[in-house]
Amino acid sequence: MSLVEIMVAMVVLSFGLLGVAALQVRAITESSSGQHLSSASAIARNRVEELNRVTWNSALLNDSDGAWSASTNIAALDQTYARSERVAWNVATVAGVILKTIEVRVTWDDSKRLNRQVLLTGARLREVGE
Repeated sequence: MSLVEIMVAMVVLSFGLLGVAALQVRAITESSSGQHLSSASAIARNRVEELNRVTWNSALLNDSDGAWSASTNIAALDQTYARSERVAWNVATVAGVILKTIEVRVTWDDSKRLNRQVLLTGARLREVGE
């Protein structure tokens, strides 16, 4: 092999390694974003489960007339999340069933994307006369 061939091979190899390095940086950034999304989903899921465990007539399950509750800030790892919820009930009475719909919204700001959010909806059913 001549010196020119070796230098060309080194240039091609260096471009390949630069591409791999750029992909590594991107993977680290997206991993952080995915971690925030997983945390927000867990916060929303936990709140829906909490609201499903309270009694049917609890003040926490009063109809909010479509308005979101005041935000509750939750700090987890390196991120602060804002959680709010709203409850709609007596939306439909189908076949003797009363429905309460619970929506939980979790918002946060990522370093690259502002105003990210997760919205999780749950429902509670109760038979009329129960």
